[in-house]
Amino acid sequence: MSLATKALTALAWVAPRAAVTRAHALGLMADARAYDGAKVGRRSESFQGAATSANVELAWALARLRNRSRDLARNTAAGARVLDVKTAHAIGTGIIAVPDNGSDRIDNQVRQEWADWCAQSDVEGILDFGGQQVASYRTMNEGGEAVIRRIPRRIGEGPRVPLQLQVLEGDFLDTARDLGIFDGHHSRLGVGLGDFDRRTGYWLHTQHPGDFNFYGSPFVSTFLPASEVIHLYRPLRPGQVRGVPVFAPVLMTARDLADLMDAVLVKAKTEACFAAFVKPDGQQPNSLGQVLREGESGRRKIEKLAPGMINYLNPGEEVAFAQPTGSGQFEPVSLAAKMDFAAGVGLTYDQLTGDLRQANYSSLRAGKVENRRLVEQEQELILVPQLMRRVTAWWTEAAILAGVLRSRREPYRWDFVMPAVEPIDPRKDLEADILAVRAGRMTPQRFISAWGEDWRKVVADTTAFFALLDAQPGNLVLDIDPRRTSQLGVAQSPGGEDGSAPQKAPAD
Repeated sequence: MSLATKALTALAWVAPRAAVTRAHALGLMADARAYDGAKVGRRSESFQGAATSANVELAWALARLRNRSRDLARNTAAGARVLDVKTAHAIGTGIIAVPDNGSDRIDNQVRQEWADWCAQSDVEGILDFGGQQVASYRTMNEGGEAVIRRIPRRIGEGPRVPLQLQVLEGDFLDTARDLGIFDGHHSRLGVGLGDFDRRTGYWLHTQHPGDFNFYGSPFVSTFLPASEVIHLYRPLRPGQVRGVPVFAPVLMTARDLADLMDAVLVKAKTEACFAAFVKPDGQQPNSLGQVLREGESGRRKIEKLAPGMINYLNPGEEVAFAQPTGSGQFEPVSLAAKMDFAAGVGLTYDQLTGDLRQANYSSLRAGKVENRRLVEQEQELILVPQLMRRVTAWWTEAAILAGVLRSRREPYRWDFVMPAVEPIDPRKDLEADILAVRAGRMTPQRFISAWGEDWRKVVADTTAFFALLDAQPGNLVLDIDPRRTSQLGVAQSPGGEDGSAPQKAPAD
């Protein structure tokens, strides 16, 4: 009991009315000082919150959130669309890893070995590395997290660089290894934690717990060091050790929207079944479920409506027609729900629905700016540090141990090229980017990489193309050759003002 409460209690024994007045005044002062969102009353009854950590909240909710998110993705068009669009924007056909070691000879060797390995990276033999990126990111969004295991291979039994990857769902993490020390490893929700909660490893089941042939107990799992496992997820709170599905904030809205759509479709089908019922004149009619179809034997009841159906109940004259009602409120309710759904998963309304009826260049561009920021965040802050850098480090280590690459004092370095961002108006956007390069706001390398290409490869391929073109007989000139043709289609000399050949830049 606080000191103020004790004082009021004592005052109430001596002067009850004064105590009531004082309590009322204190209450008004507290309301005046408090945040509206922290007040208690009828308006705040719907708030549900507790001062618990992210891991406490996830411990009981993760499995249910994951299962419901998968059901939403399987059985609703909007859920499947969210995963498709987010994966297409963040991954595309795969984030490209480009070696950048300051030597064309070394980079060309690394690039070729890396390309050969990417085609054989999947230990299951189904996907290439780009496909594994798609599977990992899609799994992370749908189930909250993905697990990628490093699978060392013997030299000669797999790719030239003896390494392959296995993509697993988050279900493989043994959540039962929680709040305790197991085999000397302090664990939280299947994640081994060391000092300052640094990841020491992961408890993984040997098979998916949802398989029908999974008969192991909750504690039948193996601890793998963190150096052998990539745990791909989006941390939303400090200290959070497991991931949350992208559908978590909108599960109720999405489910209600799907149920509403089902109800409206059934209602529309019922309204399309325009029917007439012929009732007896002055007699008690039989119920619809008790009437026999004419010409049929047995006691089969009429229990369905069909378009244009006329039911003769009993001999009689009076006819009653069904009168279907409209659904005037469906479209605004559906629109508001879809906009809320799209905002909750980080997409725009047109990306979720494909509805461009009232869109124009300005509205599309404004919406895509925010979406591109969100995609860029996931690429640079989640996919690159958690996935791409770890995989390239594993690959480099395996390549050096196998003798494919030479060990060197300086570490092998990589750049990562993201999928191209398709312009809304290609001409306007391209002109703006060219101006940005000319003004120094953007480097030529970044400009080319923004189209999902390795700028070194683009320069090399372009040089080789024009060299082959110049070697052709007949002085062949193409309109795409900026050395011969201006943007306006006007021919220009490939040399200087005197017609001489252009001077080559000095070699480095």
